[in-house]
Amino acid sequence: METTELGAGPTRETLMLALNVKLLREQNLVLGILAGAGAAVAGALIWMGITVATQMEFGLVAIAVGAGVGYAMRFAGKGVTKIFGVAGAVLTLLSCIAGEAFSIIYMNATADGTGFFEALPRVDFVALVQGIVAHSSIITYVIYGFGIYQGYKLSFRKLTPQEIQEAGLGPATPMAPTPP
Repeated sequence: METTELGAGPTRETLMLALNVKLLREQNLVLGILAGAGAAVAGALIWMGITVATQMEFGLVAIAVGAGVGYAMRFAGKGVTKIFGVAGAVLTLLSCIAGEAFSIIYMNATADGTGFFEALPRVDFVALVQGIVAHSSIITYVIYGFGIYQGYKLSFRKLTPQEIQEAGLGPATPMAPTPP
């Protein structure tokens, strides 16, 4: 490990590098995506349930879906790189679209007197998504944007004070001066 000129201990940069290496080793993208996908499916089903029960769409659901996906990815994947945020954002977008699609399928199936699972195999998903996009307002996109941002932002791991202190970077540990 690199030390200061006085030999008093490792420099802040060396400690940061060691912490970054530790964090990179602990992250697990596959596990994070699996957890995020589970949260995305749950979010889509909750979206459908709320929409069907109230016959209205609530934008806050998109934000909640993004938060759920992001927290699931953060907890399971312990990610510190941008790919975790990108995956969280994509899963959030897919969950929002799926929630709207499931709502439309359910309401149409109910109107036709069939069940959701009976109607599901007959759905043209490309046309359904095109219809959702064509009938969405700018407000829908703004709300999706907030949800997607939550999915991105919350997918990253946050360092605990204990981890920072253990790495020698916390305020409780006196820092060696960094060389110029």
